[in-house]
Amino acid sequence: MNKTDWIEYFEAIHSRIPNEAEIAQALAAGEFSDDEIAEAAEIVEETVSKEGNESGKTVTSVESSDDESITSATENKTADFKSKEKEVIEKLKDNQVISDGIQVASNYFSWVLETVKHPMSKASGFNSLYTYLTLGIIILFASLSSTLNLHAFYEKTIVNSSFSEFGSFVGISTKNPIGFGTFIGLLFVAALFILTLFFATWVALKVLKSPLTFSNVADKYTSLFIPATFLIVIASILSLIRLNMLSYIVFILALSIMSIALYYIILTAKNNLKLDDFYAKLLALMACGAIICVMTFILVLIFTTIIFKSAFTM
Repeated sequence: MNKTDWIEYFEAIHSRIPNEAEIAQALAAGEFSDDEIAEAAEIVEETVSKEGNESGKTVTSVESSDDESITSATENKTADFKSKEKEVIEKLKDNQVISDGIQVASNYFSWVLETVKHPMSKASGFNSLYTYLTLGIIILFASLSSTLNLHAFYEKTIVNSSFSEFGSFVGISTKNPIGFGTFIGLLFVAALFILTLFFATWVALKVLKSPLTFSNVADKYTSLFIPATFLIVIASILSLIRLNMLSYIVFILALSIMSIALYYIILTAKNNLKLDDFYAKLLALMACGAIICVMTFILVLIFTTIIFKSAFTM
């Protein structure tokens, strides 16, 4: 069977679209044949055969040519055609990867809409790339919104206030330090915070002796974070149009949804401890909270130190 028939068969059995790893595994196992690559290989082989025959006729018509030079010329031509065959096949594979990437991107939006309606039920067509794409959107727009809001807050409370005149009097420059460098720093902070959230939840589940792996935790958060992702994008748009106070409110609401997702994953996890469920879940939440508090304190301390050093220069 070809690739299209195999995908339809897979969807009928599993009720979802196969991901790239499953397609590659099936192709390697010989469950289907890639028609485009096979057709290209046949064309190249026919070309090689035709050119080989023509070169053979030319060689036989020249009676005075040396046998060793004829053999060497034929081998060189064969090597050239094999190189071209390999190049064509590699190009077709690259085109297949690009088309698969476009298909994943086009299916992502429909998956997001379905997940918004039912965050806890794994929507059909889920791909592992959706996790990275969703987290990338969250990190990017959360950093953008935070940078814009911090810039507006600093401008209002420090630069355009009486403190600026006092700073100039004592020889301290109170320029606004919030800029592109802050945005890059916030990207790092946001990514590390998300990773800390995943790790802390995974540790809490291990306290409960849950069989869920780190990747399972990431997949769960991806679905539960979809509503928060929408809010973070909206907060960024509000920051761009200078509605900073409304942006603060929407951003805090998004953070609240992310916190609820954390509690939901832990509280709905199965308790495999020989301990009352209430105390087991309480222990897991305390372990998770301790990790998050320590990491948040470290990140905030580093970030504020950098901001103050760049803000108050003598």
